[in-house]
Amino acid sequence: MYNIKMRLILVFLLTVSFSFGFSEKERDILLRLIQGLYQDKVYNVAEKKCKKYLQKAPLDDPYREKVIKILFYALYNSKDREGFVNAVYLIEDEKLKEDTAKEIFSLGMKLLKDEPEKQAEVVKFYLPYLKGYQREEMYKFLASLYIKGKKWNEILKLPDKRYLNFYKVIALYKLGRYKDLISFTEQMSKFEPEDKDNVLYYRGLAYFSLGDKEKAARIIEAVTFKTPEMVKFLASYYFKKKDYIKAEKYLKILTLEKGYKDYAYYFLGVIEDLDKDYKKALKYYKKAAAYKTDFGKLAKKRINQLKKAGVVPSEKYYSVRIILYSSKNKAEALIKKKNLSDCFVKKYKKFYGVYCGRFESKKGAEKRKKELKNTGFKDAVIDEVSY
Repeated sequence: MYNIKMRLILVFLLTVSFSFGFSEKERDILLRLIQGLYQDKVYNVAEKKCKKYLQKAPLDDPYREKVIKILFYALYNSKDREGFVNAVYLIEDEKLKEDTAKEIFSLGMKLLKDEPEKQAEVVKFYLPYLKGYQREEMYKFLASLYIKGKKWNEILKLPDKRYLNFYKVIALYKLGRYKDLISFTEQMSKFEPEDKDNVLYYRGLAYFSLGDKEKAARIIEAVTFKTPEMVKFLASYYFKKKDYIKAEKYLKILTLEKGYKDYAYYFLGVIEDLDKDYKKALKYYKKAAAYKTDFGKLAKKRINQLKKAGVVPSEKYYSVRIILYSSKNKAEALIKKKNLSDCFVKKYKKFYGVYCGRFESKKGAEKRKKELKNTGFKDAVIDEVSY
């Protein structure tokens, strides 16, 4: 990858070849050639001539910065990603104006938008041109790029600053250095106040990974504002420990969180199931079954098992029957073909009926019946269905 050794070799090769300078006339000819090549969109040749100019011109040359800008625009327009990063190494010792550095940074971010590792090299080039709050934010951005590129060791090399220390916690966790993470998080004063809850979470996960599950749970419970993932962790821990009172507490919190409701309702059903309160279990399972997820499927399966066992009463609802088939496969094929997402197949006497919707009252089914008739199912009727 892009390491210090590679950079030194690159700069050495580009500077040794042309160390004798050039006359004012040669310089002017080369400048005109560079401008002409760029205007004519011959970017690959313009790039080579720019490098030649930079190799021969002294550091105080008045046109040096202009040539650097042309070099990067040529690389950008030719979409030479590798060349762009190598050129960043070439100019990292240049004293550019802040606006020029910002232009190069902006070009690099756009050109390398899908390559966080290469973007990181451009960010490192730009950092010395920033101060104060802007510098802090850019360091955070650099850390986020390392996270995207899974460059955990690079995160650990970042400055020892409070606003960067949480990223180091993530890196230590991803590297499996759980003991180091626990040691690093002993003093919470080294983290920003807004990061402390997340630091505690990873500290808890580190203890969990080392086998100390009880301590992990205690630490995560101490988090002031728990994320849904933290709540799920606690619900799962206490469920496995068979502490169903605490598990239920956290599962009920999860029922309010989008993306976790199927999980929460299913395990609330399991808790009631284990307590043999099948009626209450059924209520939770039905809520979980409304989701087209793995937990939704498990809930449906358990509902059917409870009904077959006769431990819960059969329930009735109203549904709109649109057609009958002699084959279950034909009925299912129609649902798929017409993309009838709320429809299902159910046995009707000797046939297989395609039913749409589940409604508590007959009146509630009327609207769906009308919709289906308008789409061509003229024989749609409302049936009372048991399940």
